[in-house]
Amino acid sequence: MAVPMPAPPPPLAPIGAGIEGSYFDLAYYERLHAAVQSWRALGRIPASLVPSQDVRDACIQLLCVEARLLDQERLNEWLDLFTADCAYWIPSDVAGRDPRLTISWELHDRRRLEERVERLYTGRAYSQAPPTRTTHVYSNYELMLAGEGVVHVLCNFVIHTNFAGRPSHRAGWNGYELRQDDGIWRIVLKRVSLFDADLPQDNNSFTL
Repeated sequence: MAVPMPAPPPPLAPIGAGIEGSYFDLAYYERLHAAVQSWRALGRIPASLVPSQDVRDACIQLLCVEARLLDQERLNEWLDLFTADCAYWIPSDVAGRDPRLTISWELHDRRRLEERVERLYTGRAYSQAPPTRTTHVYSNYELMLAGEGVVHVLCNFVIHTNFAGRPSHRAGWNGYELRQDDGIWRIVLKRVSLFDADLPQDNNSFTL
């Protein structure tokens, strides 16, 4: 007897279209939660949702560039990889609970991301003095179509860090939504799922 496949992740886009100011309303949180629940329930990706090799290559290349720019501390260029209606999310749990009801370590819209980058560049972000050196390693890429010009990507990560001579490591999985606008792939959502997110954290004030 064939096992029914789980429903594909619902596309989050368009999440900022026609909305002035903040787009983090209750409906937005609901879409975030629905996407994460579908990722967590995912089995084998149906052939109909597997992107073409060209799309796969472009999306993985985008994430490789993202990791490299983070490691080189080129944060303004890193921001350019994100859409105007993006979200950067680090939940504080490992169970995929509803973000409307659970505190996150970080949940930023585009404006907050820009403020974060600006603050890090002032030299007065004392939690990052000196800046944390990082090496981001991504692996186990899984890609699935989630709408016209929209792809969801899951991957594992390990981040090797050195802050003021003290090495440490982070690990977990990332969930991305990528969208193609005018032929360019950009990041709509980056969800950083630390494997120990429900435990006290070290200095995570650098960009994961």
